[in-house]
Amino acid sequence: MYRFTEGRRRVAGVLTIAVAAALALSGCGSSGGPSGDGGGDVTFWHYYAQGIPATKKFTADLKDIYAKDTGKTLDAVFVPSDQLTQKVIASAGSKEGPDVFVQGGSDLLQLVEAGAVADFTSEFEAFKDKDQIPDSAVIRVDGKVYGVQGFANTFALWYNKDILDELGIAPPSTMDELGAALAKIGTKYVGLALPGQGNQDGSSFSFITAYGFDYSKPDAGALGQSFSKIAEWSQKGYIPRDAATWTGDVAFQKFTAGGVAFVLGGNWQYGNAKTAAKFAYGAIPVPDATHTAQVYLLGDNVHMGAFTKDKKTAFDAIASLFLSKEGELAALEAGSMPLRKDLADTPGMQDPIYAQFKKALEHGQPYLLPGFGTELTEMRTAVGQAWSSVIAGQADPKEAAKSAVDAINRLKK
Repeated sequence: MYRFTEGRRRVAGVLTIAVAAALALSGCGSSGGPSGDGGGDVTFWHYYAQGIPATKKFTADLKDIYAKDTGKTLDAVFVPSDQLTQKVIASAGSKEGPDVFVQGGSDLLQLVEAGAVADFTSEFEAFKDKDQIPDSAVIRVDGKVYGVQGFANTFALWYNKDILDELGIAPPSTMDELGAALAKIGTKYVGLALPGQGNQDGSSFSFITAYGFDYSKPDAGALGQSFSKIAEWSQKGYIPRDAATWTGDVAFQKFTAGGVAFVLGGNWQYGNAKTAAKFAYGAIPVPDATHTAQVYLLGDNVHMGAFTKDKKTAFDAIASLFLSKEGELAALEAGSMPLRKDLADTPGMQDPIYAQFKKALEHGQPYLLPGFGTELTEMRTAVGQAWSSVIAGQADPKEAAKSAVDAINRLKK
């Protein structure tokens, strides 16, 4: 769960992501057309890949929680993350669409402008547990509530402890130390698995900010430093060239299969690590370089479709799935971190893996960066595509950095 969806988002309450498997979906929404379970009292569009045990179980848990809370059924419909926003907008054009849906955060303004999301301020204000929800998890545009976030996610660097112990490597705290570790690993194992698919910059953000890159003052030199390091590691075989095509789920599946020393992954992958990894593992914040590595504050934003037939029923689903103790604890089991105030000290949150992700969040940035609008998605795409081309060895890192920064400057309003 990205869960991007793309973090995770607590500073501004607009976070991200999920990176889901690229499966096909036909049909839309609660107003007709084939979907999910083929019926249900509430239609819920999500990007939780059903081929992954932890996310499949999370989806099933949400359906069970909703049925227990309300006596109604949830029609859970999988939509690939890179298609979800446009499907919601397209369905809204026909005054149809889901009752409830999740998305990573970067497309919120586009959804509002398209009239595809409902304002549910009054429903949220009447919510009995409203005081348990941090204000940073309430997503507002022009003072109106258009979404909420039930749990937090972000990125860190996972490591295979068995491989590091075998080679006498300590978990690195700087990029130089990571480079030395990768050199020691050589090609005996895959040194670093990175999600390189270039749709967005979620996977590259920590690495580029570690060298001082900032969207508000984009500098090709800083971006080029980061790209040059990644190009060097790719050229030496520490990062597989085909990582340029990997999503976050694919990269983490490579890690849990064994033979990979490090992987950039999210805390939402913890459930997958528990069920699939046959080795000891740990996690650390992404190492610093010339600057402190930052992370996106991610987490699934849940919204109400603009053309739901019953706003009360739709909000009851939002509250049951994402704002209840049961819903947030189900997310914790899958690997995400609850945001309800009364769950901050729940035993599950004392886990040492979560402690490392909470440490990473000390340097978190909201996914919807302050001062930017809908152009931010295109800016991120320019960086993500450059990142992918550098990993693949298809572009000179300095030229790729310049091209990305030129695109960002053109897009600035």
